[in-house]
Amino acid sequence: MDNKGVPYNNPFFGHTFVIFILYHSVRMIHLGENEKILMVLHRHWIVVVGKFVASVFLAVLPILAIPLILASSIIIIPESAGPIILFLSVIYLMILILLLFVFWIDYYLDMWIITSERIMDIEQTGLFHRQISEFMLDKVQDITVEIPDMVATFLKYGNLVIQTAGEKSFEIKQIHNVYEAKNTILDAAKILSNKNNNVRT
Repeated sequence: MDNKGVPYNNPFFGHTFVIFILYHSVRMIHLGENEKILMVLHRHWIVVVGKFVASVFLAVLPILAIPLILASSIIIIPESAGPIILFLSVIYLMILILLLFVFWIDYYLDMWIITSERIMDIEQTGLFHRQISEFMLDKVQDITVEIPDMVATFLKYGNLVIQTAGEKSFEIKQIHNVYEAKNTILDAAKILSNKNNNVRT
């Protein structure tokens, strides 16, 4: 893992295109002089697994459907149409693979970064559009843990609702290690608050 808290030794990241996207996402994060990354949070894998299952089903569907249609003689397809069907099938599979890639990029680059001074929310939409918002930890007043349902209880994920000064709330949704994240934020906020108080005095 590099000093930005993002793994780079995964073989998948050898692909130049993925490195390009990841590099430009991380490059937008600028840490202060003594600021350190404490945690990097992603949504739980269950959030994206449904999309992957649906894509696999759509990929297998033509393989099962085309032989059945040909065997039932519902549609009479001339032999000369074979190359066209093969071409369309390849295009269809390429589109599904592209969608899977977009789903994975959106899942992996959509993250929350907890540092010793602030929380950054990086929201990835598609391949190249992202929005980054942040707030300082010294504004944290209260944190509520929400476990939405039975699945979340078994898989140990949930939501964090962070109440900040000015009665504004900040939500971190569907993350793993939700209690560890809460404790990390509260501990860091307490340390930062004590540090600011010492500076004032």
